[in-house]
Amino acid sequence: MKRLFLLSFLFLMLSAGITWSCTQDAGEQHPTLSELMRERTNQIRDIRAAIESGQQPDASLFEYDVFTNGEPSRDALKEPGVQGQLMAFDTFYARFAENPTPANYDIMIKTCISCHERLCPGPLRLIRSLSIEEMEEPGFQMF
Repeated sequence: MKRLFLLSFLFLMLSAGITWSCTQDAGEQHPTLSELMRERTNQIRDIRAAIESGQQPDASLFEYDVFTNGEPSRDALKEPGVQGQLMAFDTFYARFAENPTPANYDIMIKTCISCHERLCPGPLRLIRSLSIEEMEEPGFQMF
């Protein structure tokens, strides 16, 4: 009797584990990190337009998926340094959402630039263009 109970219990646990495993894999599609960054860039453009026109940015503009939920498009983006930078950016973005001043906005943009200069090549010209204060392009300058 004990043996039958034990086998039934093990079968139930195995069945539950398989069911749980299958439901975790099915339908759990996360956007790519690139998609999240494009979405955030569009939000930041709208935020910048509001700030430059002297308006308070609409709170709905601050709704976002955290970058660490994004699926990296290549293995280098899974590195701890990159993941740490993504978490830092999300922190600065949340701080800006709590206190959306032009100064906090530029800190947020500088965080993007820092990551894209040091860890992950990206659209630096685009990112610099999102800044409220003018930013010089690094590198060779004509004299």
